[in-house]
This record gives sequence, structure tokens and C-alpha cells, in this order.
Amino acid sequence: MKNKLFHFNDDIDSSIWWLLKRAAIADAVIFLLCIPLYGISVEIALGLLLGTAAMTVNMLLLAYSVIHSVDRGSEKRAKRYMFSFYLIRFTIMGAALAAGFTFSIFNSVCTFIPLLYPKVFYTSIGVKDEVKFRLENKFGKKDKKN
Repeated sequence: MKNKLFHFNDDIDSSIWWLLKRAAIADAVIFLLCIPLYGISVEIALGLLLGTAAMTVNMLLLAYSVIHSVDRGSEKRAKRYMFSFYLIRFTIMGAALAAGFTFSIFNSVCTFIPLLYPKVFYTSIGVKDEVKFRLENKFGKKDKKN
């Protein structure tokens, strides 16, 4: 049975779960890489947890706003709706960063890093696909569109 923590549509759900799985792996790797610098520190784990939670809420709100903006009736109302959700998402990320930099219980750098995960992960997919495409064309395989 599918997990029903959130449900938008199958494509968005699978994309968010894909991102969350990689975020958990990246959090574990970053935690392990920080051990030589800081030792085993709860501040690092809490910073990563706060940043990952803010990133997750950001992505869920983005998915919600994209799906529901098309129901607004006009382009102007859809743009206004998307902009209002952008401000909400920006505020949530700002609050997480402010908490990460203000309270000593969070490692500030580890709070910031997970907010970059979507950019890094999705960009890496594009780079991987481009490299694969160029290698296939270099070694004689034809582009399927031709």
C-alpha cells in the first residue's frame, strides 16, 4: 500500500520521495564527514534535521501551490497565488535559517546545507543525462530522435 503522508499525484509524490531518500543519505554522509571536525555532536544532527525539515516543507508547499494555482481561473490570479506561496516558503526557510544561526542547539552550517539539496540533486540528474547523451553519441550510437 502506498504511503499516504501526502498525496498530490503519482509523479509529484514519487519525485518528493526520491528527494527525501537522497536527503536522508546526504544527511548521514554529512554527519559522518563532520565527525572528524566536531566529534559526534547533537548540534550537527539537529541542524541537519531542521534544514531537511525546512526543505521538505518547502517542496511540499511548492507542489501544493503548483497544482492548485491552475485552479485560480485567470493567469493574474494564478500568479498572485504562486507569489503568495513563494513568500510563505521564503518565510519558512528564513525562519529555519534564523533558528539555526540563533540557537546554539543547531549547527548553523548544517542547517543551511539541506536547503541546497533540491538544487544539487536535480542538477546532478541533468548533468548525468547530458554526459550519458554525449558519450552515447561520441561512440557511434545515434540519437533516437533522428
